[in-house]
Amino acid sequence: MTNDNTRSKANAVFFSAIMVISMVAVGFAAAPAAAAVNDGSVTFSDQTSDDSTVDVEIDSFDGDSNAVVVVTYQLDGETIVAGVNDSTSLSSGSDTVSVELDSSTPGTHTAHLFDAVPTDSDGDSLGAGDSLGEVDPSTLGFATDTAYVAVDGQRTPFNNVAGDGSIVYQGEDDVVFRGNDYGEINPSSLSGTSGAREGTPLQVPIPENEETGTYDLNGPDPSDGGFTTTVVSPTITTAEVQLTDTGGDISQVGPDSAGQLKIFAEWNFGDAEGLAITVEDPSGADITNEVLLDDSNEVNGTDVLQYGENESNPEDASVGLDLEGEDAGEYTVIFEGNDEIDQGSVTQEYTIELTTEDELSIDVAEDSVTQGSNVDYTVSGGTDGQERLVTIDESDFADGVGNTQAADIFRNVDDVSETGYNNGSDNYAYAIVEIDGTTAVGSIETQFLDTGDATVEVYSNTTNTSSLDSDFLEDDVDLEVTEGELTLDSPTDEYTIGSEVDVNGTAEAADEVRLYALNNDNWELVEVNGQTNIDVDSDDTFEVEDATLSQGDSGGNDILSFEGQYQIGVIDADDARNIEMRNDEINTSSWTSNDGTRATISVESGGLTAQFGTIDGQFATEDNTMTVNGTAEGQSNVVVAFVGERGDVDVTEVSVDNDGTFDEEDVSVDLSQGAASGHVISLGRDGTVGDGDLPNANSSDTVGIDELSSFITDLEDQSLTGNQVRDRIVSQTTEADATDDLMISTTFRVTEASVSLDSVYPEGAQADGINPVAAGETMVVEGTTNLQPDDNSIVLNVLNQNDNSVESASVDEWGNDGQFTLTVDTSDLETGTYTLEADSGDTTDSTDIEIVEERQTDDTGDDTGDDTGDDTGDDTGDDTGDDTGDDTGDDTGDDTGDDTGDDTGDDTGDDTGDDTGDDTADNGSSDGGSTDGSTPGFGALVALVALIAAALLATRRNN
Repeated sequence: MTNDNTRSKANAVFFSAIMVISMVAVGFAAAPAAAAVNDGSVTFSDQTSDDSTVDVEIDSFDGDSNAVVVVTYQLDGETIVAGVNDSTSLSSGSDTVSVELDSSTPGTHTAHLFDAVPTDSDGDSLGAGDSLGEVDPSTLGFATDTAYVAVDGQRTPFNNVAGDGSIVYQGEDDVVFRGNDYGEINPSSLSGTSGAREGTPLQVPIPENEETGTYDLNGPDPSDGGFTTTVVSPTITTAEVQLTDTGGDISQVGPDSAGQLKIFAEWNFGDAEGLAITVEDPSGADITNEVLLDDSNEVNGTDVLQYGENESNPEDASVGLDLEGEDAGEYTVIFEGNDEIDQGSVTQEYTIELTTEDELSIDVAEDSVTQGSNVDYTVSGGTDGQERLVTIDESDFADGVGNTQAADIFRNVDDVSETGYNNGSDNYAYAIVEIDGTTAVGSIETQFLDTGDATVEVYSNTTNTSSLDSDFLEDDVDLEVTEGELTLDSPTDEYTIGSEVDVNGTAEAADEVRLYALNNDNWELVEVNGQTNIDVDSDDTFEVEDATLSQGDSGGNDILSFEGQYQIGVIDADDARNIEMRNDEINTSSWTSNDGTRATISVESGGLTAQFGTIDGQFATEDNTMTVNGTAEGQSNVVVAFVGERGDVDVTEVSVDNDGTFDEEDVSVDLSQGAASGHVISLGRDGTVGDGDLPNANSSDTVGIDELSSFITDLEDQSLTGNQVRDRIVSQTTEADATDDLMISTTFRVTEASVSLDSVYPEGAQADGINPVAAGETMVVEGTTNLQPDDNSIVLNVLNQNDNSVESASVDEWGNDGQFTLTVDTSDLETGTYTLEADSGDTTDSTDIEIVEERQTDDTGDDTGDDTGDDTGDDTGDDTGDDTGDDTGDDTGDDTGDDTGDDTGDDTGDDTGDDTGDDTADNGSSDGGSTDGSTPGFGALVALVALIAAALLATRRNN
């Protein structure tokens, strides 16, 4: 901050005179002229502007008139007026005044004190936006002061400052972050708050692939630390050339409209940069300065767009484009950030073709269509807003088409404004289309056109006329109209008796179709879910979902209810009505002559598979339910029955999906403890249980799934053993006379819930049993349970000597073998003995584990001589309790843990020098625990021994 409070009145007058003389001498008309005040100063403090105003303090003012404050800023080396307050009403004394600023914030500004509104050399009062040229702002006014004006979350493309809450963009390379205290913030102090960027410092320059999202001073920690910014991918969302009058985008333009264009853009980074526009001619030459138009429609338009330029939407911008007089060809408009955001992922290109004349053409979406279907046509080469006439002559109409039907040949859709039939000197169907951009789209209903070629014509006329003049014919195209075809897409290939399938296909020239099956010489009707006819939709398709073809009262349904290979097909329902014989049958010759379809279908009986959700051959009584899944093609339901060794049963009916699968997660299992069995039973093709006769079932009713469920449930009340119940189920289903029922069975044991801890070892060193783990390593815990996964979770707690949990983990997923695995981070654990406790909520298991200072590995070498080989800090020769090497030579009295002095917590073996105690996993304590209650696993005695060992090792190495 600077303050020129000591400048005298004489100096002010002198410098003002020098300025005026200088301007006259060089012809510079932009510098201000104003009367100087007699006395006073300004204080312009750094501040945040929330409403485009700033406060300036005036002190000890004494002038000939009221004080005037002017605020300026620098842009491209020039001094620009940001705002003027000439209504301070302060003629003497001190006050704080507000100045409303133009779009100059955030950034550095200078406040100037005058006693009259300054003027330029033409005598015009200065106002916001006026440029004073390359003038040193400190020379303007009697007193000046400089401040940084911030705006919360706001940026401006005229500087590189980003405040608290602002947005920055991938690819920016000189962003300066400033907090609300106006101090500069180091970008590396900002880190990602979540996701892949969590905890990662923000880089400046911002990489083009920087992780998007929020960065703040606290990173992933709560609150933002007082400053936050968001990285966003820069995007140009709209980049196109439009007609000035309509705003419609245009890709081709003729000479009539070539001078009535504008370049239009929308982009998301306008608060950081403008959008640079480049126009290239067909040869690739840059002609930007020759074709862009300014507000006066003169060739002087800006090639850098800013938000709101020439558009009412503040985040849109446009500039005029004049291609009139340019050579015909394809022109390219390039859109990119005008400073740093110009990477390839952002840059957009738009091409527009300039034609030599306004030529109309017409084309159809398909050269050949089926009679009765709709086809689109496109008129091209026009100018936006023009209307043109499209026709089809009556010679192309189908026989018997009346005037009303002819008027419907052209559909009133898309860019069509009028349709009808012209009955005059020339008779034709017509449509009036309005060009949208350079094209117009319409549609033709071919139902009323004759088969063969129909000619579609486009005229330059803007309305229908009694007689068509060939001089106005612009273009025509032939459309081939063919008779429709039938297809049956499903069912084909295979059908499972009793299953549900979708019946679908296409029928291009029919309103309804019928489905038939061929057996012997005749095609017989197949009722589809009770329907004789299947409706055809407007898109020429038909479909009936979830149809059971083997069920129905027609002959074709009977055919498809027995295994075998048959023919199946569809035919136009109108044709079927004309050629059917008695009993809804059609002979093969009539079928073929009327274009019925045919496909081979293999009819089969369904199978059965099942999987039971037992865990390691057990089921815990605390679970209550089990998952059962499998396949039962051709069935709607299956029976799931569980039988206990005391004859207790639990029966559930499970529905089968349309694809033949079933998957029930909550099948009840309410049995006493002991041996048990599970059974899934499906009925065969006949849909009847066994031979159709069940005890206590009403013989007049169909004996189906419901009756089977009741029969099995009632067995529980007959004082039978489990084996007797199973024998009776089998005898009435899969072993009954002439049965086609299917059954899948399993055995398991019903018992109480159990959890066991089986193995503990460091990650990367798998071992059976309970093994020590070094502090800082990841501890792997393996166990088994008989509980159902997902419905249960096992919580593992690491308990200290006070039975307080110091670490925990949980798991709720495991396989049918019941084996689960957990990992625990021991970084925060001190060495010592801990208790691992696994708790399912119903049962627990626990075991003691040791956390040691260092974990030793097996010694595979010979520790001979003076032990100068491998005892390097962690005893990789392994004094781990089995010490299979030869500990000879002079290394007989100094093995105090790991031969190096550093293994004070891992030496689990017996060192046979004069280390006569048992080094069993915890610093020589005989019980494997800590020798110091306050320092688990590391006692004072062991520490002393470790220091002596370290000294001896150092002496050995020096020798």
